Formats: sequence, C-alpha cells, structure tokens
Amino acid sequence: MQRRFWIQLPCILALSGSAIAAVPVGSVVIYSDGQVEKLLSDKNGILTWEDDRKRTYVRSANPIIPVLERKEFLSGRSYKQVVSSGDPNSILIKPPGSRVEFSVVRTRNTGEKTKRTWECVRQGKTQKKVAGALRDLDDYVCERFVYHRKFWTRMFRETKKFSYSAELGLVVDLKRKTRKTSSRKKLVTVIPPDKVDYRRLSKKLRKIRTPKPVSASTAK
Repeated sequence: MQRRFWIQLPCILALSGSAIAAVPVGSVVIYSDGQVEKLLSDKNGILTWEDDRKRTYVRSANPIIPVLERKEFLSGRSYKQVVSSGDPNSILIKPPGSRVEFSVVRTRNTGEKTKRTWECVRQGKTQKKVAGALRDLDDYVCERFVYHRKFWTRMFRETKKFSYSAELGLVVDLKRKTRKTSSRKKLVTVIPPDKVDYRRLSKKLRKIRTPKPVSASTAK
C-alpha cells in the first residue's frame, strides 16, 4: 500500500539535513508547492530521501552543499557530485557575513562530467514560525556561476536564498532563481513515521496542489 502511494504522488526536490537527522527515518515532509519526500536512511549525517516518483536524493548534513547523488528509478538516469575544491564545511563555524567559494564535479551515468562553482554567504540567524512552532533559523545566500575563459569574470547561473532549521535538519524556505525561471517553496509540515497516514496525506496534498480559484477582484 505504501509503495503504491509513492508511485502515484507527483514529485519533489528537497534539500538537506542536520549533522544527525533531526527528523527520524521514515518521516515525510511536505512543501508549499506540493513537493513531498520521505527520509529513507541516515548514515552518519548522509541522508537519503525518496520522492513519490521513486527518485532518490543523497544529501550532505551541510545545507549549502548541493545534492550528492540523484537517481531516477524509471528512466535510470543518475548523477553523483563531489566537492573538488574549497571547504564548504568551514562556513558552519564562521560568523555571519562570512562567505565561502567551492566547486563540485558532477558525473552523470553516461560518464559526462561538468564543474559547478558556488559562493555562499552566511547571513545570520532569524526566528520564524515553521510547521506550527517558532524556530531558530540560519539564513544563507548561494550563487552558482562560471568563470569566463578569456576575461575570468563571473557569469551568473543560479541563486538560492534559503533558511535552514538545525532543529529539524531541513531547509524550510527556499527562493531559487536562474537566468530563465524563479520559484519559492516553504516547509508546510513534517510527519513522523508513526503518524503517517497515506489516505490523509493524499488528501492534504490534493488540497495543496489544487489551483486556487481566481477572484473577480484579482482578475481585474
């Protein structure tokens, strides 16, 4: 019954965890855009999540490090990423305003390799109500770019502004912008393993994903 649920629900991309996952294995997280993931395992802070389309994501405990591994069950496509230069973990102990630059090498299942360079700034701490409780958050801004081969200037590729809860081990608010698109999602709820009811969960997701009707005043 649970397997059928994960095949039928549409998909999500979620972000990171804490040094030791604050949510127990088997928990389900839901975001405001209808994205949903289930925590499959936590091996010394390396977290494996699965979405409802049977895609798995391996993530570091450090929220600024991109997905370490992604696999698509149906298509067989996958990639792995490793930090090739810089020290992204250093930002975790630096004061607000500190920045760190690092690069990762992405290797696809086809053998193709690409290099991605990021610069992240630790903005500081805030307090916001998240998933029904007031929580301490760490705010970050990360920009991905490439260096021009001739002039060695930066060329923008992507920006991520996000808030991370060490208490939950989750990114709870993410704004993402590329050269062509922009998006935002917030954490709606975290459901512990013993509270996961797939019938109620499906109902909640349908409510989130159903487009709200446009009022006459808004249409004008």
